[in-house]
Amino acid sequence: VLRFWDLGAKAFHHDESLHAFYSWRLFDGQGYVHDPMMHGPLLFELNALIYLVFGASDFTARLVPALFGVALIGLPFLLRHELGRAGAIAAAVLFTVSPAFLYFSRFIRHDIYVDVFTLLMVIGVFRYLSTGQRSWFYTACVPAALLFATKEDFFISGFIPFVFLAASWFLLRGERRQLFHSRVRALGVQA
Repeated sequence: VLRFWDLGAKAFHHDESLHAFYSWRLFDGQGYVHDPMMHGPLLFELNALIYLVFGASDFTARLVPALFGVALIGLPFLLRHELGRAGAIAAAVLFTVSPAFLYFSRFIRHDIYVDVFTLLMVIGVFRYLSTGQRSWFYTACVPAALLFATKEDFFISGFIPFVFLAASWFLLRGERRQLFHSRVRALGVQA
């Protein structure tokens, strides 16, 4: 309800107007030319698809960010083994009522996409290391690729898990170190 109530009621912010306009041009058949000033193409492609399915309006322009905002609330469930049930619920509640996350999930910009993809990438890394299931490795890889198609700060978002993994390679001890090394080697990485 917080993500969708009066979603189209306020006027577009300057960035929103640009994103909505270039998405509409793509939807209208005028094409899309990548300009690094406007970040990656994913936002425009998703919005053009929404315009095609539901029509173009202020509400539909903000629909994909609102859906991503809802998805963000559900993602802590995938970390319940690491956070505990109460921790996952607390994280979901905080994502729900956080003024910053609420604002950016009602705003047609890249921020909420970056948040969701980064968290999903981190979840994939942690769950793969915990379970060894390759599906979690792919769960980390797909959002990493989508981050790259979303915004340039992928280099920061991707660097953080890389530093974590590199530090873990050297800092873990005993049985945990052996398990970590075996999981990384199972991906075909030799060290």
